[in-house]
Amino acid sequence: MIDLSELDALSMLIAGVCHDLGHDGYTNGYHVNTISSRAIDSNDVSAQESFHASEMFRILNNEDCQFMDQLSRQEYRHFRKRAINLILATDMAHHNGKLAQMK
Repeated sequence: MIDLSELDALSMLIAGVCHDLGHDGYTNGYHVNTISSRAIDSNDVSAQESFHASEMFRILNNEDCQFMDQLSRQEYRHFRKRAINLILATDMAHHNGKLAQMK
């Protein structure tokens, strides 16, 4: 059994809610092929997922999101790393490789 901290659970919850934040209906391939700003910002790697994670932190860093102020610098880094990795993991281009790793 995995024992998750409250911060891990919060990371999972928020990443789950935000994993498709601002999705424009196009694929990563579309963005790469059209050299869109999302592809440029992500260096052609997980363009949509990188955008979703960035948008999430643009919102969370807003002064209206007071709970972020309650985290220590170390907690914030842990939360940020975990949430970004969770969102990036939703890129289906990496699904089969991750599945093989788990098996």
